[in-house]
Amino acid sequence: MKDAFKEALARFASGVTVVAARLGEEERGMTATAFMSLSLEPPLVALAVSERAKLLPVLEGAGAFTVSLLREGQEAVSEHFAGRPKEGIALEGGRVKGALAVLRCRLHALYPGGDHRIVVGLVEEVELGEEGPPLVYFQRGYRRLVWPS
Repeated sequence: MKDAFKEALARFASGVTVVAARLGEEERGMTATAFMSLSLEPPLVALAVSERAKLLPVLEGAGAFTVSLLREGQEAVSEHFAGRPKEGIALEGGRVKGALAVLRCRLHALYPGGDHRIVVGLVEEVELGEEGPPLVYFQRGYRRLVWPS
C-alpha cells in the first residue's frame, strides 16, 4: 500500500515553493510541494510540514512565515532547501530572490496530519515578481511547461 500510495502521488504535478520562517537569529527554509490556496476571503493558504522538520518549531515560535513560489530555472534553490545544500543560495529577507511571487503570512492555525502538521497561514502581503513559467515537480523530477511566447 505504501509504495502504491507514493507512486500515485508521484503522478500528481505540483508547483514548488520554499517556505521560510525566522525566530530571533534562527532562519529556516524548506522546499514544499504540499501547498495550496485555501480561501480568498479571508486570504488563506495551507501547507504540510513534517513533524521532524527543523522549520516547524521556528515557524510555530515566530507565528509568521513566507512562501516563495519558485520559477523555472530555480531547481538549485529547491534542492538546497530540500536538504541538498548548494553554494551561494540563501534567503533574502525571508524570501527567495527571483521567485514568481512571495506570500507573507501570519500563522492562522495548525492541525495534526499524520506524520505532518497542516499549517494554515493568513496572507498579509503579496509581492509579485516577474511573470514566467513555474518550477513544476512531476514523476520525481522537475518538468517544463509549454509557455506561451
